[in-house]
Amino acid sequence: MLNLSNNNGSGNSYIRFAPQANAWTNRDGEEIQLKKVVMDLDSVQTGWLMIGAGVRDWQPDEVLGAKSQSPGEGYKRGFVVTLYSKELGLVDWSANSYGVCKGFEKIYNEADKAAGDNVGKLPVIEYVNSTAEKVGKGNTRVPNFKLVSWVTRPAGMNSDGADEFEPEPAPAPVRKAKPAPAPVMDDEEFF
Repeated sequence: MLNLSNNNGSGNSYIRFAPQANAWTNRDGEEIQLKKVVMDLDSVQTGWLMIGAGVRDWQPDEVLGAKSQSPGEGYKRGFVVTLYSKELGLVDWSANSYGVCKGFEKIYNEADKAAGDNVGKLPVIEYVNSTAEKVGKGNTRVPNFKLVSWVTRPAGMNSDGADEFEPEPAPAPVRKAKPAPAPVMDDEEFF
């Protein structure tokens, strides 16, 4: 549980989901079409985030999901996570709005639950749409994702920034005759 239910800081570029516009934007404020992205589960942080005109202050929890004391007025519970795709490169996604946190927490919990069966791999998630939701006297939109697959860490997520995917290791040779295996999909096919 990430403890985001009450309503960044790596230096990467960033993206945002704007519930009021039902749109994704990049750091230049340009609308983008978010497709499939690799999510770095180890990069996820929870904490307190204040966002305002020309202001963004991130105060992470010491332990993921362990709600620390609020730094003060204007801060809301939030998150930051690193995502990657060839189109976007390495980006941070952070938010502190109710709907966005709710959407992220749902896909995070799904990926975190399946991570044990996918050791050494990262989840590929796909934005599919958003759902309008009434919150108190206002409205929001909750971004919806689906967990598409698991891949080895793309080289573009490493410090050298290359945009190639690391190949899967070749399986060990099998001496017994077995039926022909199904074709193996290259990580490139997911993007």
